[in-house]
Amino acid sequence: NFVCGVQNAEDLVVVPNSRWMVTSGMAPGSGLHIVDTQAKTVRNLYGVGSANARADKTKYAACPGPLDAKQAVLHGLALRPAASGRYTVYATNHGGRESVEVFELDTSGATPSATWIGCVVTPDKMALNSVAAFTDGSLVATVLILPGKTFEDAFAQRNTGVVLAWKPGDKTFEALPGTELSANNGIETSPDDREFYVASTTTKRIIAFPRNAPYKPLRTAQLKEFGPDNVRWTADNRLITAGMIDNEPACGGAPKTEEGIRCPRGYVVVTIDPKTMAVTEIARGPATPAFTGTAIAMRVGDDLWLGSFFADRLAY
Repeated sequence: NFVCGVQNAEDLVVVPNSRWMVTSGMAPGSGLHIVDTQAKTVRNLYGVGSANARADKTKYAACPGPLDAKQAVLHGLALRPAASGRYTVYATNHGGRESVEVFELDTSGATPSATWIGCVVTPDKMALNSVAAFTDGSLVATVLILPGKTFEDAFAQRNTGVVLAWKPGDKTFEALPGTELSANNGIETSPDDREFYVASTTTKRIIAFPRNAPYKPLRTAQLKEFGPDNVRWTADNRLITAGMIDNEPACGGAPKTEEGIRCPRGYVVVTIDPKTMAVTEIARGPATPAFTGTAIAMRVGDDLWLGSFFADRLAY
């Protein structure tokens, strides 16, 4: 089934113990969206005509100013609890500037609302893919393709990306040596703040790293049929990831160029035990022209929701 009216919802985050889910919008002006997972409806949360702003100049002193909602191209998401009924939402952005944009999400009323509160601009205009937060507000974010690298490099399984880190008070992100992978994509932090997990899409791996240097891989989950995109926690403390099936016969097999990932491909969803890195498949589906580009899966009650970097709708 589909919920239409949300363009390029590349990432999804679920508000704990609620009916609400936030989606990104990886197209100019798409913005942030809020999904009522029970009513199966979606509406704009932050975008043109609803761009509330209140700059937190203490935490984000180096941020040049509010995001232009008309230009916003919001990609990867992270969500952290703040005060009662409030959460901090982090979103990687490619519109107007390369950055992580920060929003306060208020779910205390009947209708959730979002207010822009700050940003962290990336060095050298590096384009971030995904972002994750630690309890203290420190961030880690992935760069899929570094300047000078190409998608063809990634499909050849050469290292193309890296993890960047930022903590409150820093002016910008810094690269973490040792985290270079082929197509660094989804990222998530551990509940105890000791580790973070990174998806290497073209090598089909999820890799656990220690938070403190040196950044040597601790454990690896090796997937078989698909390259993992975003990665997130489930309610039962497993990692969940999803992606498109590589060997799609109608697409001429595995993608070899950036254009190849736009061909309609089936999807697979798996969960991963973060201690053993054992993989369990929970869903798969065939290629569907109306919904391709599967990038994330999230369980809400008995439903499994899918987001896409390419479609004009959500699937569940």
